[in-house]
Amino acid sequence: MQRRAMLAGLAAATAPFMAARAQSWPTRPIRLIIPYPPGGATDTLARPFAERMRARLGQPLVIENRGGAATSIGMEAAARAAPDGYTLVVNADNVAYFPLLYRRLPYDLFRDFVAVSNLAATPLVLGINPRVPARDLHEFVALLRREPDRWAFANPSLGAPHHLGFELFAREAGVRMLQVEYRGGGPALNDVLAGHVHLGVFSLGAVSQHFQAGTLRPLAILSPRRSGAAPDIPTTAEMGLPRVLSDLNFMLFAPSAVPRDIVTALHAAVAESMADPALRETLGRAGFDISTSTPEEAAARLRAERERWAPVLTGLNLNLE
Repeated sequence: MQRRAMLAGLAAATAPFMAARAQSWPTRPIRLIIPYPPGGATDTLARPFAERMRARLGQPLVIENRGGAATSIGMEAAARAAPDGYTLVVNADNVAYFPLLYRRLPYDLFRDFVAVSNLAATPLVLGINPRVPARDLHEFVALLRREPDRWAFANPSLGAPHHLGFELFAREAGVRMLQVEYRGGGPALNDVLAGHVHLGVFSLGAVSQHFQAGTLRPLAILSPRRSGAAPDIPTTAEMGLPRVLSDLNFMLFAPSAVPRDIVTALHAAVAESMADPALRETLGRAGFDISTSTPEEAAARLRAERERWAPVLTGLNLNLE
């Protein structure tokens, strides 16, 4: 009883100090690490998000693209940063299953990070260069079966949802393709647009403008339902591949030792920013569905994502360095 009373008294005594610290933070620019090269879905989401956060926090979020090594370069930089609320990172929740893929990671997601909030999700879509002689997914599958060694897939990152979505597609459709590896979605997209490779799996948010311009041809969305941002694109289930499902769900992370009051202030700023009608319209046009959460809900989602993909990864037998 005495110990509980002392702890309660200590909490009450430190509450004004914690509130004062949260009110004084931030006093300088915040580094926002994007663990991908410029031009991909993470960039598409993070840049307008950073602008809204600047309006809420009164300090700029300076974006730093640190791509490579399946996001490990950027994630390690964030994990090693001072836990003072001045370094954040945006990444997709697929990092939760990376320990099942990679033998050695320079960080531990559940030990080194706190998930501040969910941000938004975007479906993944199969897209081909329009010079490929296939008007839909059925014709493309038939083309791959006739000429299995002619066509190439642009793999933005081994083990990413794009890669796993492709592997599911190839397995379920009974086809094979050459694979060309890239250091992120932006370079992969550029080569598909140029016709150097033929197929990519992209976030809808990163390629919707290319579909509209006719510089990229959509084949199917890897989701159980059509997207409101692109209602004319059929789902993989509609095209006869109901088990080919993969998406991108983005979260904001901070180093795990960041004080709780700063995490709380960050979460409040995220919720206010993502509720802004102008930002919601901008991201909606780009193919994103806004979905914020509490830190606890975000952590639960990460654990669920790891469990969801475990049997799939076992079946694919992917073991990466």
